[in-house]
Amino acid sequence: MSRFDVSPAAPHELLPACRILFARTPGAERDRAAEHCHDRLLSDGEASTIFVARENGRLRAAALVQTLPGALGIALPPRGQSRQLEDAVTVAACAWLRARGVKVCQAFAMADERDEMAPLERNGFKHTTQLVFLKHTGTRTKSPAQPSSRLTFAFRAPPLVGDMRGTLLATHLDSLDCPELNRPRTADEIAEGFTEALHSEWYLATRGNEHVGLAIVEPGAEGAIELTYLGIEPGLRGRGFGSELLNFIVTSVGYSGPLNVSVDARNLPAMRLYARHGFVEYDRREVWLASWGA
Repeated sequence: MSRFDVSPAAPHELLPACRILFARTPGAERDRAAEHCHDRLLSDGEASTIFVARENGRLRAAALVQTLPGALGIALPPRGQSRQLEDAVTVAACAWLRARGVKVCQAFAMADERDEMAPLERNGFKHTTQLVFLKHTGTRTKSPAQPSSRLTFAFRAPPLVGDMRGTLLATHLDSLDCPELNRPRTADEIAEGFTEALHSEWYLATRGNEHVGLAIVEPGAEGAIELTYLGIEPGLRGRGFGSELLNFIVTSVGYSGPLNVSVDARNLPAMRLYARHGFVEYDRREVWLASWGA
């Protein structure tokens, strides 16, 4: 029986390990993906690592994982020359994440790549939902059907004061947008997942002295803006406030490219809201999650 050892890749092994991960990518795109992966590993520092399995001194499998703020992590599908090798690097990578406090790890794939997720599924990852990617590229004028806003909007930026943090956490209650991400994590961890984004812009929606909801945007590529969060306080949902808040973001936040957002496909109220405001789907990803929280 062949013997192999598993450990984080040495510096000289990083690029060969990335090539293993993208071995199924066609042609020149494979080399670009491997080089980009290598560059990200170098820039991420201790937040990312790639585990490799060596057999007779040669690399035979690789698994890449990354920690994110708020007890979250991301895993790429492991690749190897056998099921045993793939499972070995997956187990090591998941143990590394858990040792660093990760409670929920995410993995993504196209619909036609589901078979490539088998090593993760064998090691505790479960297919959970689809993530729908939407963009708004149309006119940025206020819809004639939109009533005069009952809300006042205030801009904030991290570090956040207590009222913004409280609104963020309140709007997570009974959320339909991948609630599995929130259940194992503490309130502090959920907040940390948002407040670590230093370039984010927060817009608090109020009605008089009452906090109604908030939206968070971040700069994206090529002048686009990413709407990373939009939430309404539970007791105020279903009254059109989400529509008013989204209309404010579409018409009042500056961007030269598209306004992008991603939504859990199961979150039908949000899907309908974005459709009414001119967002169109441009991509989907299958989502797998591993949960290690209490």
